[in-house]
Amino acid sequence: MGAVIFPRVLPTTTAADTVDRMEQLESGAQVRGTRSTSVPQSAAPRSLAAFLAPVLPLVLAACDGKQMEIDDPVPSSVLVLPTEITFTYLGQVEHPGAKVFDQYGEEMDTTTDWSTTDEAVIELEVDALGPIVTAVANGAATLEAKVGSVTGAASLVVAQGPALLESTGGDGQTGARGETLAEMVAVYTEDSGGSPAEGVEVTFLAAGGSGEFGDSVVRTNAEGVAETTWTLGATRQQSGVAAAGEFEVAFAAEAISDPPEPDYALIGELEPARSDPLDSEIFEIRALIANLGDGPGPPSFSVEATSEGAGTHSVEVERIEPGDTAAVVVPGGPLEAGDRWVEVAIDPADAVVEWDEGNNADSVELRVVSQREIRLGESVTVESEEQGSVFLFRVEIEERSDEALNVELSGGSGDADLFAHYGRRPDYRYRYRCFSIEGDTGEACQLVPTRAGVYHIAVHAFTAFGPSELKVTLGGREVESFDIELVFLEGGSASEREEVEDAAERWEEIIVRDVYDWDHEEFDPVPAGTCGPGSPAVSDLVDDIRIFVTFDSIDGSGGAMAKSGPCWVRPYPLEGGEGIWLQPTLAAIVIDEDDLADLDEDLVDAFMQHEMAHALGFVPSLWNRHDLLRDPSLPDNPDADPHFDGPEALAAFDAAGGSGYEYGKVPLEDGAEDGVSDSHWRADVMGNELMTPSLTGDEQPLSAITVGTFHDLGYEVDPAEADGYTLAYEMRLGEPRIVRLGHDIAPFPIRVYRTVGKRLDLTGREIVVPGAEPGRPRR
Repeated sequence: MGAVIFPRVLPTTTAADTVDRMEQLESGAQVRGTRSTSVPQSAAPRSLAAFLAPVLPLVLAACDGKQMEIDDPVPSSVLVLPTEITFTYLGQVEHPGAKVFDQYGEEMDTTTDWSTTDEAVIELEVDALGPIVTAVANGAATLEAKVGSVTGAASLVVAQGPALLESTGGDGQTGARGETLAEMVAVYTEDSGGSPAEGVEVTFLAAGGSGEFGDSVVRTNAEGVAETTWTLGATRQQSGVAAAGEFEVAFAAEAISDPPEPDYALIGELEPARSDPLDSEIFEIRALIANLGDGPGPPSFSVEATSEGAGTHSVEVERIEPGDTAAVVVPGGPLEAGDRWVEVAIDPADAVVEWDEGNNADSVELRVVSQREIRLGESVTVESEEQGSVFLFRVEIEERSDEALNVELSGGSGDADLFAHYGRRPDYRYRYRCFSIEGDTGEACQLVPTRAGVYHIAVHAFTAFGPSELKVTLGGREVESFDIELVFLEGGSASEREEVEDAAERWEEIIVRDVYDWDHEEFDPVPAGTCGPGSPAVSDLVDDIRIFVTFDSIDGSGGAMAKSGPCWVRPYPLEGGEGIWLQPTLAAIVIDEDDLADLDEDLVDAFMQHEMAHALGFVPSLWNRHDLLRDPSLPDNPDADPHFDGPEALAAFDAAGGSGYEYGKVPLEDGAEDGVSDSHWRADVMGNELMTPSLTGDEQPLSAITVGTFHDLGYEVDPAEADGYTLAYEMRLGEPRIVRLGHDIAPFPIRVYRTVGKRLDLTGREIVVPGAEPGRPRR
């Protein structure tokens, strides 16, 4: 038999094998080359030669003793992992490792020697597990692993990054405009290890008008500091920022001039009195002007409003001191109908020497509309060929009348809606006090009594309509009265119930026109128990408000005398009027029998009228939805100045002697006391007025101020029905009888009807109504 030679089968090291090795290291297996310890090898055979090793001597002997020679393994390559390490702070420690491979690609268990090329950058230690490398200075070095004559290497870079950036100088300086500040602006940065970060790139940027920094990019020095000069710009108050990585530091400086100069500037947005002025009127624009300079300027300067197609309006403004502001009202218009721009400019002739002329002008866009005048008894023709058109009219009334003002639209085809309003023209047709929304052009509005002043009328094309006749007349038509339906649920003697009925009649005399009815059979059936204790379900038509009255014990004698307030409020019935809440349809009054028995007979009428007012809507939750409650004290602001900001109530307050009152009008009780504050007139101002939180034992006038409150809520009221009244400005605490009516606001939530089977309370939260069926949507 001839010689049999078994060639050694060498294992092939593939790319996948190398990736497997790297993943083992990166996964946390700290495989490190060491100076004296070995790396264990796998017990499983890894090549054919290894597999044949036990039987190879027998085979060779059978082949005439001729044997193939196999070289012993020797180190062929060293792999340092990871191959690159970047250190971001001094003192950062890493633990790299190494693998040694023989000439056959097999991993070896052998001793590894370690060294670094720059010990000033990287400090190297070796323990039983391998090398420990620590960053000691910014720079680059190589970590080498050597086995015999074979070497592997990894790249090490130390580049400190910022973990902190703070100002160390130059902030808050004052200097001459255009001059370089005396002190350089400087920042300090350190790395995550708490060492000053050297070589960090810091960017310095100045805001517009704030000059410029000497160097916009500066690297920190060995102490971690970057600094540069700052030359001030044109503005009085100047600012800049230094940024490094994700960190920023702000700088501020104040510029001065010699001699001192003013810098009048428009700040904030221009505020026109309304965004839709009439094409026939002069309107006002409010501008806020500040003096940003360091000088006062001349005794006065001009402010001018100009616009396309209209003349220039100018006002003289008194000198504004440095650091002060002044609100200036400039007239504008009249302008042609359409979209128009109006510009307001300070000192348009450049008569005042200022720091900066670039902040002296601003503009605002307006939608100018047309309004046609119509006289009593006059008819005008109105028609629209397209949906969505709105036609505006006005009628001026010279003398007051107890009769109603009738606004009627009739004739023609299509569908138009009619809106009428007294006083300031609303900015949206759904804000008009009276609306008529029949399914054709047969529309009518009544406002009563007729007041001296201007009435505004809007005709909206729900569809194309006309030609139709619009006519305004005085009297001659019956006015549907306002109805309060009382439902007595429990308790109360015949005389006590009669007192409640008398209070309802008093309010029916004050509220002189109905509000639109709500049909609960067709829309929004109301479940039982949602309008006070024991309230029944409601599934019929309510005209105009239904009040459930209960005589029961609330908390015994001396506590709350009643709990009163609305439960359900009608919404605006047109699509697009969402969020406009109107008057209550359901309310409740719960009277404490014990307190009523203790009440003097001559106070019962006032007490009942007071509680009826709460049921009709004299409550803060409803005022707030009408945007009439200002600066409330509840829940936790006892120092607030709560007041009712309705124009009718405010005019009556001034007429009653409050024109010189210096605080919020009309003042409500303050102090953040539940059931008292924000819901009654302020006693030390309003004295014995009916809606203060106390009855004083003498007359309790139901004043034109309270009547005006209900006008501001959308009711048609007759101020002539109010009692005579003059502000007291102090509570008569010396009176022997004072009955406290606080804590009489009902705690149950006020809900708003919807026509799609769900309802919202006055906070906007949806209320699930068991069994509610979707209603027919209204347009």
